Amino acid sequence: MEVYITVKFCYQYRLDYWKLTLTAMLITGTFLIGCAQKTQTPETPQATLLSGTIVEIDDHGNAVTDLYIAPFTERDWKLGDMLEATFATGQKIQIKFVENYGDVPEGEYLGRFSTSTKQFKIAINMGNITESLKLQNQSKVILQKVEAPSTN
Repeated sequence: MEVYITVKFCYQYRLDYWKLTLTAMLITGTFLIGCAQKTQTPETPQATLLSGTIVEIDDHGNAVTDLYIAPFTERDWKLGDMLEATFATGQKIQIKFVENYGDVPEGEYLGRFSTSTKQFKIAINMGNITESLKLQNQSKVILQKVEAPSTN
């Protein structure tokens, strides 16, 4: 009888050990899958918006913002992209993200980084955007990339 109790105890102990191990593996696996899903958040439209403030009107009537290059690169915006600028007045314009004023025809809207201050400027090539749109210092501007229409 003593042998039977020892065998039953060992068998029962090993069975409980495997149940515990299996439960721990399932919990750990579920936790890791849950963490992986949380880190793969899809890009929402809100994440593509970039909000800034016009902090200066320069001598040429360009709207100088408080935006620098980092948020542009985080959003994978590149030179040549079309952006929509929405101003506090409700006005919306499309601007081309360029390196130089001459990269767009005269009279066209553009956005570029200042070579001296590294701040993003919104301008009209050979024009005065602040007079044209009645923009003011300290007003908000929201930028978002305009997706090119698909050519299917």
